[in-house]
Amino acid sequence: MKLLFTTFCFLLALTVTAQADLGTGLISIHFDNKTIVCFYNSPADTQPAQTIEFFDDLRINSWNIKQLEEHKKWLNPEVLWLDYDHFIFRCLKEEKGFFQVIVNNETGKSYWIKKSTLTKFSTWEQFLKEMFSIERLDKATPIKNQPAANAKTIDYKGNDCFQAKQMRGDWIEIFSTDYCDDEAATPKLRSGWIQWKRGNKLSIDYHLTS
Repeated sequence: MKLLFTTFCFLLALTVTAQADLGTGLISIHFDNKTIVCFYNSPADTQPAQTIEFFDDLRINSWNIKQLEEHKKWLNPEVLWLDYDHFIFRCLKEEKGFFQVIVNNETGKSYWIKKSTLTKFSTWEQFLKEMFSIERLDKATPIKNQPAANAKTIDYKGNDCFQAKQMRGDWIEIFSTDYCDDEAATPKLRSGWIQWKRGNKLSIDYHLTS
């Protein structure tokens, strides 16, 4: 893997919400064993308040973060799965070359990350369409034939192992995957609509890999 001698600079936001906002999408950060992530209390600061350093951890044969357990006291992003190179934050907005991201999904604490070639923004629709599978958090949530609460309910008896086609507001169109061996799903779901969020909370779960 080509080494990326890169420093990321984050800026602390003043607003802290009780729960994490879904925001406008997600920011994926590409990293390697030379990546340094810097957090600042304000855009005017010259010294970071917090610094994350990645390294090649030979014990686990994977990238890792130095003093990760200490950082976990404030760091709880959307995805922290270093084995598979996933370091993902919910994004609140973009402004003047920076992304405002939520660094702790429990407290809603947010920072600003500088936009660079190593930061990838995805809308929720783009992100969910790339997932290995998605499922309903509440299996009693109806699957509709149209993106509307009063639309006809589809009688689906299989397990939840769907992929996403498209999104319309709070609704997402789903279909059964080809790699989920589910004898109960007869016939397979070719097209259906579920609510992927209710208000500002996800009503689905997603899986990046099998």
